[in-house]
Amino acid sequence: MRILLVTICVLLALAVVVVGIHLWNQLQLRRGVLFDRQDLFHSSDAFHVVSALKLKPGQELLEGVGRYVKGVEQHGAEVIYAGKVAFPKPRKSRQMPDFEWDAFVVSQYATRDAWETAAVSANYIGLKSEFTRIWSLGMQRGATQNLVVSLVMLQKRIRHFLSGDPATYPFEPVEVPADRSRQAAAQSALLEQVVTENNAFSEDALVIINFQKFGDASQKRANSKYGDAMMSMLAEMGHGPVHLGRAVTLEDDVDFDQVAIVSYPGIEYFVEMVQSKFYTGIFGGKQLGDDLSSPTVPILQHL
Repeated sequence: MRILLVTICVLLALAVVVVGIHLWNQLQLRRGVLFDRQDLFHSSDAFHVVSALKLKPGQELLEGVGRYVKGVEQHGAEVIYAGKVAFPKPRKSRQMPDFEWDAFVVSQYATRDAWETAAVSANYIGLKSEFTRIWSLGMQRGATQNLVVSLVMLQKRIRHFLSGDPATYPFEPVEVPADRSRQAAAQSALLEQVVTENNAFSEDALVIINFQKFGDASQKRANSKYGDAMMSMLAEMGHGPVHLGRAVTLEDDVDFDQVAIVSYPGIEYFVEMVQSKFYTGIFGGKQLGDDLSSPTVPILQHL
């Protein structure tokens, strides 16, 4: 009996150490790689706003986003994340205004009322007028829920390590038919250009902003399998969801269910992924009623 109790205590202590190391590593990733300022724990009253920015013609990216960040902070919000849209023509939502967005900014307000007050203030209306368009969606982010998601990702990583299964990365490139080789070469050249442009801002992180409307039962089943495969892949690399929450409509009477903000280990990794056998084999399972999916690179560190 004593041996059993000692064993249980040792296992519990080991679990505490493993979880502690995981949370520490996630904090270092968040602060030093994603340049995301979210605290692990925050008030349940906190209200997050994800804003899409379309700059005016001739407006410089860092100057424009920096101006928005400063303006939001002057209204009492804390800017959590800012990212430059990395790819031209990302996956668009049918519900949102039809713009090629330049950047996304995630802000945290003390309460929803604080956001509502700021949103109708003369200063914020004036700030919005400095851009072609600012469009925002709310996110009710639960600190406990996001902590649990992080621990689930740890569990996936440990399970993969113990299973002895081969790693997903490095990816195996998809085979290109001979009649599509020229098209594939042109696409690869474009992707290399995108990588070079965005690596100037951040080489080690890509953060995808997802606004999701869930589909019917069949779509949910397919999307669940797709999501599980993607999360297992990201868990191997120590990345995955950094913000998950219920979507809250703020503009245009849109109907989204969830905001999911997910980190990847760099744009080169992402480009290799989308051209891999792994990804092309599961992508058909990504089935939602409607969604926006915008890959971004962190720029808050440059502002």
